[in-house]
Amino acid sequence: MRHATFRTRPLALVPTLFLLAACSDDAPLAPHAPHHVAPAASSTSAGLLQTGARAIAAFAARFLDTPLGSQPAITPSLRILTPSSTGRVRANTPVTIRVRYADFDNRPELRTPNAGATLGSEPQVLTEGRVQGHIHGYLQRLPEDGSLPDVNATSFCVLERVERAGFDGIAEGECPAVPAGQYRLSVEFQTNSHTAILKDGPRAVATSDVITVRVR
Repeated sequence: MRHATFRTRPLALVPTLFLLAACSDDAPLAPHAPHHVAPAASSTSAGLLQTGARAIAAFAARFLDTPLGSQPAITPSLRILTPSSTGRVRANTPVTIRVRYADFDNRPELRTPNAGATLGSEPQVLTEGRVQGHIHGYLQRLPEDGSLPDVNATSFCVLERVERAGFDGIAEGECPAVPAGQYRLSVEFQTNSHTAILKDGPRAVATSDVITVRVR
């Protein structure tokens, strides 16, 4: 008695580029069809491939060609001096932020123009083992119901006024006025092209400082 022989074909691999395209923010997907309905052949896949390819090319051109830069020998430190979490911040008045920093080559005049367009366009650079860059200040309104705030800052500024002694000093800047409410005030070291800085090792603490303030 002869036994029938069945040959199975391996499933075709979905091109990686298609998967990336399908996950792209620029390529909205239609709701899933029922499992028993086979997808009809159309130009959708080709469109997704083109959209994904454009997204990948844009990402590569913006970031992948730019190395992260040099790792510092020393991680800088930062502390908010004013306003304080117990002090009064006036509503509808520019908010002055003043910080003390150490082990940082604070050069706000060297930052790239138009932070949105030049974000990550230059690698991190060092001066005698310390990161060169500037300091950002953020005010982020906190919902009264305890829910998570919007990730975009309500008010943002660069701390442009600098009193330095070598790699230590005081930096100050004014963020645009905000209405009354509770806010998260944070400051963070940035590279010349407005990205968070690299640290000297995984145990170094975050290169930022955060307090909560009440604006009245």
